[in-house]
Amino acid sequence: MCIRDRNLKDLKYFSSLAKHKNFSKAAEECFVTQPTLSNQINKLEQELGLTLFERTNRKVTITEEGRLILEAAQKTLETASEIEKIAHRFKQPLMGKMTLGAIHTLSPYLLPIILLPLKEAYPDLDLIIVEATTSELVEDLKSGKIDAALLATTVKNEKGLKERQLFKEPFWLAHPANHDIYAIDDITVKHLQNLDLLLLPEEHCLSDQVKSVCGLKNLETEGPMQWLHAGSLETILQFVAMGQGSTLVPALATYEGRINTQGMIVRKLDVDQAYRNISISFRKDYSKESDLKVLSKFIKANLPNTVVPL
Repeated sequence: MCIRDRNLKDLKYFSSLAKHKNFSKAAEECFVTQPTLSNQINKLEQELGLTLFERTNRKVTITEEGRLILEAAQKTLETASEIEKIAHRFKQPLMGKMTLGAIHTLSPYLLPIILLPLKEAYPDLDLIIVEATTSELVEDLKSGKIDAALLATTVKNEKGLKERQLFKEPFWLAHPANHDIYAIDDITVKHLQNLDLLLLPEEHCLSDQVKSVCGLKNLETEGPMQWLHAGSLETILQFVAMGQGSTLVPALATYEGRINTQGMIVRKLDVDQAYRNISISFRKDYSKESDLKVLSKFIKANLPNTVVPL
């Protein structure tokens, strides 16, 4: 048998005895009996064909060859310890780099709520955020450019993708402060259909979702109701405040004054299906799905009461 057959425990016994120069103290440090430690040191010396320690009734002294071997043993133990630390780190959830996509109408409202506590809970997570439309994020998922995406539409029909449901986000009505609808307590779909709706461009899923809530999904976009399109939700809300129309906004956009309500009223809607489901989507072969399970649980635990966890 040669030295490569020795296990790390024997090297630890050897290192401990060299440090304490006492079998009893070394055995105590290594959590073994003194005879066990003594036998293992004897075996190590026999296999090496060297005397590592000079022993007398009063003291234990390491030999010159023992000192040289101790240097190599300590390097081996340090390397093994570093390997164990690395392995332990990567067994922990949410470690290393993760690229997370998010749609434009969710990212600026959800991420400020969760990012700070997420960083505090998982300081070794290197999170990269990518904002894009739903179709762009789906393609990025399939190509592997991003690891996961926060979406407001399902990917059940997308080959190779799956999802975890996160929360239900209600839509709120934003209308000019001086609009006649202000006097109506119970707003119905009929009331919504008579509004001059301001919408995002068609590539944003929020546009279709708003029309669906208002029962207008199959209506022509030309005619008595002129559709006004703006490039961002923030721009649309500016138009609302100027009295140019009304819109539906996701509930998170109303949380803790995230939008400036000067010149407009933002109010809850009690209309069937006036909500969207937010999920985290990813590839079926994604190797760190367990991390996304942890992330999903974390997001749900840190949501405000304006949305409903699923």
